[in-house]
Amino acid sequence: MKTSEDELVTTADVAEVMAAIEAVDLEAPWVEAAPMLRPALPRRRPLPPGTDDLPAQVYAPGIRATLGLDIGPAILFVNQVQLTAWGVSADLAFRRALSNITGRVRRRKQFALLHEHIAGVPTVAFQSREGWASSLLLLPDELAHVLGERNGLVLAPMRDLVMLLPLDAEPDLAHLILEEFAEADMNALELPPFAFVEGRLSAAAGPSHSGRKPRMH
Repeated sequence: MKTSEDELVTTADVAEVMAAIEAVDLEAPWVEAAPMLRPALPRRRPLPPGTDDLPAQVYAPGIRATLGLDIGPAILFVNQVQLTAWGVSADLAFRRALSNITGRVRRRKQFALLHEHIAGVPTVAFQSREGWASSLLLLPDELAHVLGERNGLVLAPMRDLVMLLPLDAEPDLAHLILEEFAEADMNALELPPFAFVEGRLSAAAGPSHSGRKPRMH
């Protein structure tokens, strides 16, 4: 497991991922696989070859989610063939995936939030260390439970990272942060900034395209 210098972002190395894939039982019945089910949010880069026919659902405010099996350091995407083999509907599978996240949140007594300044702007970040932080965007009540009753701009640049900036932070800074993470993470997510106000997510303003970029340091 690799950790950045500020101990915020943890990523698995290739050996860990391959070992986890080899250890998973792809023939496991639904009753055994269901606890491993997670929502999977859109990736910036193309999905691995052979990943097709993925059931999807769209959640407010326009977030398209698919399904995956959490195998620890990585996620295996679940297609329609697999759902048919389990004998469950896509609706049921998505409900179970979200329920699994809610259960993870509710079982925790506290959440370690990292407070940092980026370009002089205060930020709050959360990483579950279990791979599900970004899924909180689909569960605004749980997002508020984790981050506290805060309003702000929410970013989810990686599968296991959510960040909160002040609501009046420059849109250009939010997009620059997303680009920085995208360059560092091959599995970066493709999600815009969202406004999180009074427990509800909505679309946030886009970058200015003025040509002036805020400084990260």
